Amino acid sequence: MPLGCLTGNGRASAVEGCYTYQRRGLKEELFPDLIEEKAVKDGFIPFSEGSLTDGDESSTVGWRGSTLGEIGVDIAVDLKRPYFIDRVVILQEVRRRDNRVTSALNGVWVYARRSVRDGYRLVGRVEASLRGKPITEERISVSVGLEASALIIRLDSFNRDLVLKELEVWGSSPEEPRLFPIPQKMEIDPEGEPFRLAEMREVIIGREPSEDTLFAAELLVEKLLEDFGVEVAVVKEHEAKLCGGVVALGKPGECGLIDSEPNLRVDKSEGYALKIEKERTLLAALDRRGLIYGVEAFLQLLWLSGDVPAVEACIIEDYPRMAIRGVHFGIPPREEIPFIKRMIRYLLAPMRMNTIFLQVTAGVKFDRRPEINEAWGRANRKAALGEAPPVPHGDMISGGSYLTKEEVRDLVEYARKYGFEVIPEIQSLSHVQYLTITYPEIAEAAEGEGRRFYPDCYCPLHPESHKIVFDMIDEVVEVFKPLRFVHMGHDEAYTMAVCERCKGRSRAELYAEDVNKIYRYLRSKGLGMMVWADMLQPFLWYSAPDAIDMVPKDIVMLDFVWYFRLDEDIEDRLLSHGFKVIMGNFYSSHYPRYTARSAKPGVLGAEVSTWCRTDEYTLASKGKLYDFMYSANMIWTNHYSDELRWTMDRMIRRLIPRIRSKLGGRVYPSQAKEREFTVIDLSGSYTSSLVDATGGKGGFDLSTMPKGEAHLGGVPFKLGEGLVIVEGESVKDKRYPSKVTVPVNARLDSLVFLHTCSMKSVRQKVIGRYTVVYEDDSTVDVEVEYDWNIAEWNRRYADPLIHTVHRHAGYIATYTADPLWQGKTATGQDVTLYGYEWINPHSEKTIRAVKVSAGEDTDSALILVAVTGVRRRNSR
Repeated sequence: MPLGCLTGNGRASAVEGCYTYQRRGLKEELFPDLIEEKAVKDGFIPFSEGSLTDGDESSTVGWRGSTLGEIGVDIAVDLKRPYFIDRVVILQEVRRRDNRVTSALNGVWVYARRSVRDGYRLVGRVEASLRGKPITEERISVSVGLEASALIIRLDSFNRDLVLKELEVWGSSPEEPRLFPIPQKMEIDPEGEPFRLAEMREVIIGREPSEDTLFAAELLVEKLLEDFGVEVAVVKEHEAKLCGGVVALGKPGECGLIDSEPNLRVDKSEGYALKIEKERTLLAALDRRGLIYGVEAFLQLLWLSGDVPAVEACIIEDYPRMAIRGVHFGIPPREEIPFIKRMIRYLLAPMRMNTIFLQVTAGVKFDRRPEINEAWGRANRKAALGEAPPVPHGDMISGGSYLTKEEVRDLVEYARKYGFEVIPEIQSLSHVQYLTITYPEIAEAAEGEGRRFYPDCYCPLHPESHKIVFDMIDEVVEVFKPLRFVHMGHDEAYTMAVCERCKGRSRAELYAEDVNKIYRYLRSKGLGMMVWADMLQPFLWYSAPDAIDMVPKDIVMLDFVWYFRLDEDIEDRLLSHGFKVIMGNFYSSHYPRYTARSAKPGVLGAEVSTWCRTDEYTLASKGKLYDFMYSANMIWTNHYSDELRWTMDRMIRRLIPRIRSKLGGRVYPSQAKEREFTVIDLSGSYTSSLVDATGGKGGFDLSTMPKGEAHLGGVPFKLGEGLVIVEGESVKDKRYPSKVTVPVNARLDSLVFLHTCSMKSVRQKVIGRYTVVYEDDSTVDVEVEYDWNIAEWNRRYADPLIHTVHRHAGYIATYTADPLWQGKTATGQDVTLYGYEWINPHSEKTIRAVKVSAGEDTDSALILVAVTGVRRRNSR
C-alpha cells in the first residue's frame, strides 16, 4: 500500500489522482499562461503525467504576474480516496539579483477535506516571515498531519511572475505503516486468510537447531505467554503434530518446512523472511539477530491486530539499511540494571538496534587501581552534599558510584543474548576528570596554575598516563570481552600543550601521539579502536585538524559535531581521508539530509547518545526513548524520508503504550480485555469556555474537538462546551480559580485524565495537581508535569525542538500521556489533547472526588477537558 510521495514525483509510483488550477476560492479554471502545463485532460492533470508531479524539475509551469495580481491561484488536488497526509511540498523558482533573493510567493495555505460530504478546512500554512517580503526558500514544506481525500493548495502571490517546479504530497494509506521499523518489502495477499493466534499450537524448529534458533524460539514462546496468555510448546520438526496453526523458524538447512518454501528468500546478514498464511507462519534468517527481528515482527503484527489477534496473509523480506545501529549510555546505577535489561528486551532489540556503546569512566570496579573508584565515589558524594561542584558525567555513570565486574559482565552477556555488540568506551586524553582527581600529577596544567576541581585532560607525555590507561584497558577487556572495538573517547580536549612537558608541541602532535600509543596497544590485543571525531574537524577552537594525516585510517570515527555545521556534510572530510564513519550523537530531531548522507560509502551507521542518568524517568522526560524509536526506523529502513515525520510518529504513538507498560512493569486497567468505564461529568465544574477569546492565556482554542461522547484511544469521554481550568495565585491578570473540586463517587482501578495546558513551560515543571480524595478522607496527589504527562494545547505531539541548543533532548514527548486527539483550529493550528492514566494504589476504596489545583510558580494553566474512570471486571 502507498507510503511515501503520493503524487509520485519520480520517487515512487503515484496513487490514482489528479490536480487542476483554479481562481482563488472559485471553480473557474486558471491555467498557467507563462509556462503551460503539459498534460491537461478534460481540465485535470493526472499525477503520473503532470508537469508538477513527474519528478522532472525542468518541466515547470508559470503564471504572469499580471494574471495573478496579489490574489494568487488555487491548486485543487483530488486523491480519489482518503490518505494520511503528512505534508505538502511546493518547489518554486526563486530569482537571485544583486545579491538579493526574490520570489512571487507571500504564503502557502493548505485546505483539506476527508470526503465529499465534508467542507474544506484550513490544515496548514506557511507565510513570509516579514510582512511585505516574499518567501525566498525554494522548497516550501507545509505540515498537515491528518487524513484527507482532497486538498486545495492556495498560493498567495506578490504581483510577480510565479514559476513552480514541483508539487509533492507526502503520506500513506490509512493502514500504513503496518510494521515498525518499516520492512524493506511487505506484500499483503488479499486472497489469503489470516493466521489466528487462537488456533496456534506449536513452534517448530529443526532436528538439530542452532543455539540462535533455540533462543529465538524460546523468546517467541515466552512473549506469547506474556503478551497474550497463550501457551505453546517448542517441538522439533520430526515430533510436530502439524495440526492447527504452527510457527516454524530457523536458519537455512535446519528445518524442512522452511527449506521447502520457494518464496522464503533470505540472503543478508541480520535480515529475515516471514511468510504468514492461515495455518502456518515460516520465519527464516541467517543469524541470531535476524531470527530475533523476525520473531519481534511477528509479535508486533499480532498485538497491533486488536483484541482478537490475527495477522494478515503476507510475505515480508527485511534487512538493515545500515550495519551499526547503536545507542550510547553510561554504566547504569545498580538499581537501574533491571530497567536496562527491560529496555534491551522490550525496546532496543524489537526496534532492531544492534550495538550498545557503554561508557565506563569509573563505573566498574578496577582491581588494579581501586583508588580510581574510591576517588570517584568520594568526589560525587562531596558534590551531592554541596561541598564541591558536580562531577562531569557524575550522575550519568553508575549514579556516581560503581558496579562490580560481575554485575557489568552479567549486563553485557544479557545484551549479547539479544544480538547486541557491546562496545566499551574508556574516556582517555580528555573528559578524564575521574583520573585527574585520582592522580593530580598527570593533569594537563600550566606551571603555577591554581588548583582546579576537575582538570579535563591528562598530560599525554607524562610517563604514568598510559600506564594507567593500559591497566584500565586490560580490566575492561577482561570484563567486556569485546568482539571488535574499544571506544577510547578523545573528544573535546580543551586543555592541551600547557604543561612543561607539552609546551611547544602542537595540539596535532600531542593528540596523534596519544591516539597512536593506545591504538598500538589495542592492536596487540587484536582489537580495533574508535574515537569521537571532533578533534579532526577544522572549525572548532580546541581541535587538532592537522592530526588527520597522523593517525591510522582504520580507526572508526564517531562524527558528532555535525550540529555545529547544519548546512555542511562535515563527514566528507573524514571520508575523503579514508576513515570509516559512524554518525555520532545521532538525534532524529535535528540530523539534516540523513537519506543522502547515510548512503555515502564509508558511513557504517549511527548511534543515539543519552548524556544523562540511565533510568526510565530521565530518559523518557528528555525524549530519549522516543528518539530511540524514531532513530531506529531511520537507520533500519530504506523507506525513511524527512517528509514522513508525522507518518512515522503515528506508528510510534501506537507502540508506546505497550512499550511503556513493559519498561515500567505497569499494568494499565484501560488496556485490560475485561474492563468497564465510568464517565465523569465535569459540566458542573466548568470554569471556562472552549476558547481564550482575549489571547492572554495562550490563546487556546479547543472549539474544534469532538463533542458529546467520544471514544479516544479506546476510552469513552464526555466532551462538553466547557473546560475546567485552574491557574496559580501569582498569575498576572488571573481569571480562573486555583482549585476546583470534581465529584466522582466510584470505586475505580484508574482514572484517565484528558487534559492539556495553556502555554509551554520548562521540562519537569509541575503545572498542577490532581488530589484524589477517598471516602475515608485520605488523599493521594497526582502531579501534572510538563513534558512527562502534559504539554501545551497547540504543540503537535513529538514536534521536534528545532534549535540546536535542544539537540541532546530534542522532543517534548509526554511519555506517560498519549495524544488521544489531534486536530486543527479554524486557523490551521495544531491542537493536542493528552490522555494520562493514573493507576489507583487504593482501588479497594471509593474515590469521593478529585481536587484540581494549579501549580504555584507557573503561568501555564492546567486545562482539564474530561475524566473517565476504569474498573477491571475481575477486580470487583
